[in-house]
Amino acid sequence: MAENKQSEPLRFTVTHYRKPEHTHEEFINWIVNKHLPVALPIFRRHGIQEYKLFTTPANLNEGLKAAMIERRPTWSFADFDCFIEYTLPSLECVANVMDDPEWPNAVADEPEWVDTSRALCSVGYVTPYLLKTGEVVNMAK
Repeated sequence: MAENKQSEPLRFTVTHYRKPEHTHEEFINWIVNKHLPVALPIFRRHGIQEYKLFTTPANLNEGLKAAMIERRPTWSFADFDCFIEYTLPSLECVANVMDDPEWPNAVADEPEWVDTSRALCSVGYVTPYLLKTGEVVNMAK
Protein backbone atom coordinates (compact mmCIF):
# COMPACT_ATOMS: atom_id res chain seq x y z
CA MET A 1 0.00 0.00 0.00
CA ALA A 2 1.47 3.36 -1.03
CA GLU A 3 1.83 6.14 1.50
CA ASN A 4 -0.37 9.16 0.87
CA LYS A 5 0.99 12.12 2.81
CA GLN A 6 0.10 14.86 0.34
CA SER A 7 -0.23 17.53 3.04
CA GLU A 8 3.26 16.86 4.43
CA PRO A 9 6.38 18.42 2.95
CA LEU A 10 8.65 16.20 0.91
CA ARG A 11 12.29 15.46 1.70
CA PHE A 12 14.50 15.38 -1.37
CA THR A 13 18.04 14.18 -0.78
CA VAL A 14 21.21 14.07 -2.84
CA THR A 15 24.52 12.46 -1.92
CA HIS A 16 27.69 13.95 -3.35
CA TYR A 17 31.21 12.70 -3.83
CA ARG A 18 34.00 15.20 -4.33
CA LYS A 19 36.44 15.01 -7.18
CA PRO A 20 39.56 13.16 -5.96
CA GLU A 21 41.92 16.10 -6.45
CA HIS A 22 40.17 17.92 -3.59
CA THR A 23 40.17 17.10 0.11
CA HIS A 24 36.92 16.60 1.97
CA GLU A 25 37.53 19.88 3.81
CA GLU A 26 38.14 21.81 0.58
CA PHE A 27 34.98 20.30 -0.91
CA ILE A 28 32.75 21.26 2.02
CA ASN A 29 34.33 24.72 2.06
CA TRP A 30 33.43 25.10 -1.63
CA ILE A 31 29.81 24.10 -0.97
CA VAL A 32 29.37 26.41 2.02
CA ASN A 33 31.36 29.44 0.89
CA LYS A 34 31.06 29.44 -2.90
CA HIS A 35 27.99 27.43 -3.96
CA LEU A 36 25.47 28.19 -1.20
CA PRO A 37 25.72 32.01 -1.30
CA VAL A 38 24.54 31.83 -4.92
CA ALA A 39 22.15 28.87 -4.54
CA LEU A 40 20.24 29.81 -1.37
CA PRO A 41 18.40 32.81 -2.88
CA ILE A 42 17.32 30.57 -5.77
CA PHE A 43 16.10 27.90 -3.34
CA ARG A 44 14.09 30.48 -1.40
CA ARG A 45 12.62 31.96 -4.58
CA HIS A 46 11.24 28.55 -5.59
CA GLY A 47 9.78 27.46 -2.26
CA ILE A 48 12.52 25.27 -0.80
CA GLN A 49 11.64 25.34 2.90
CA GLU A 50 14.88 23.93 4.36
CA TYR A 51 18.36 22.98 3.22
CA LYS A 52 20.55 20.83 5.44
CA LEU A 53 24.10 19.69 4.77
CA PHE A 54 25.14 16.45 6.45
CA THR A 55 28.91 16.07 6.08
CA THR A 56 30.56 12.66 6.34
CA PRO A 57 34.30 12.95 7.05
CA ALA A 58 36.23 9.75 6.29
CA ASN A 59 37.72 9.56 9.79
CA LEU A 60 34.24 9.37 11.35
CA ASN A 61 33.04 6.75 8.88
CA GLU A 62 36.18 4.65 9.34
CA GLY A 63 35.78 4.90 13.12
CA LEU A 64 32.16 3.80 12.87
CA LYS A 65 33.08 0.94 10.57
CA ALA A 66 35.76 -0.28 13.01
CA ALA A 67 33.35 -0.05 15.94
CA MET A 68 30.55 -1.89 14.14
CA ILE A 69 32.47 -4.61 12.27
CA GLU A 70 31.79 -7.30 14.86
CA ARG A 71 28.24 -6.15 15.63
CA ARG A 72 27.09 -5.83 12.02
CA PRO A 73 29.61 -7.60 9.79
CA THR A 74 27.34 -7.50 6.73
CA TRP A 75 26.75 -3.76 6.81
CA SER A 76 28.29 -1.48 4.21
CA PHE A 77 29.37 2.03 5.10
CA ALA A 78 28.73 5.08 2.97
CA ASP A 79 31.78 6.80 1.57
CA PHE A 80 30.25 9.91 0.04
CA ASP A 81 31.34 13.34 1.26
CA CYS A 82 27.97 14.83 2.01
CA PHE A 83 24.27 14.25 2.07
CA ILE A 84 22.07 17.22 1.20
CA GLU A 85 18.49 17.31 2.43
CA TYR A 86 15.89 19.67 1.04
CA THR A 87 12.41 20.14 2.51
CA LEU A 88 9.91 21.24 -0.10
CA PRO A 89 6.17 21.35 -0.73
CA SER A 90 6.38 19.48 -4.04
CA LEU A 91 8.88 18.02 -6.49
CA GLU A 92 7.99 20.85 -8.83
CA CYS A 93 10.31 23.01 -6.69
CA VAL A 94 13.33 20.97 -7.83
CA ALA A 95 12.45 21.44 -11.50
CA ASN A 96 11.83 25.15 -10.93
CA VAL A 97 15.23 25.58 -9.29
CA MET A 98 16.98 23.79 -12.15
CA ASP A 99 15.05 25.84 -14.73
CA ASP A 100 15.85 29.15 -13.00
CA PRO A 101 17.96 31.38 -15.26
CA GLU A 102 20.44 31.94 -12.39
CA TRP A 103 20.91 28.22 -11.64
CA PRO A 104 23.68 27.69 -14.24
CA ASN A 105 25.72 30.33 -12.40
CA ALA A 106 25.12 28.57 -9.05
CA VAL A 107 26.53 25.32 -10.43
CA ALA A 108 29.07 26.76 -12.88
CA ASP A 109 32.09 25.28 -11.09
CA GLU A 110 30.35 22.08 -9.98
CA PRO A 111 32.18 19.97 -12.62
CA GLU A 112 35.47 20.94 -10.98
CA TRP A 113 34.29 19.85 -7.51
CA VAL A 114 31.52 17.22 -7.71
CA ASP A 115 31.62 13.73 -9.22
CA THR A 116 28.03 14.01 -10.45
CA SER A 117 28.16 10.53 -12.00
CA ARG A 118 28.02 9.11 -8.46
CA ALA A 119 25.21 11.29 -7.08
CA LEU A 120 22.33 9.41 -5.48
CA CYS A 121 18.90 11.02 -5.12
CA SER A 122 15.86 10.04 -3.10
CA VAL A 123 12.50 11.55 -2.23
CA GLY A 124 10.06 10.72 0.52
CA TYR A 125 8.57 11.74 3.83
CA VAL A 126 10.01 12.07 7.33
CA THR A 127 8.08 10.74 10.30
CA PRO A 128 9.60 11.55 13.70
CA TYR A 129 9.27 9.01 16.50
CA LEU A 130 11.69 10.34 19.13
CA LEU A 131 12.07 14.10 19.63
CA LYS A 132 15.04 16.01 21.05
CA THR A 133 13.00 16.46 24.20
CA GLY A 134 12.87 12.69 24.69
CA GLU A 135 9.17 12.58 23.82
CA VAL A 136 7.96 9.59 21.81
CA VAL A 137 5.48 10.56 19.10
CA ASN A 138 3.55 8.96 16.23
CA MET A 139 3.20 5.65 18.04
CA ALA A 140 0.03 3.86 19.07
CA LYS A 141 -0.74 4.60 22.69
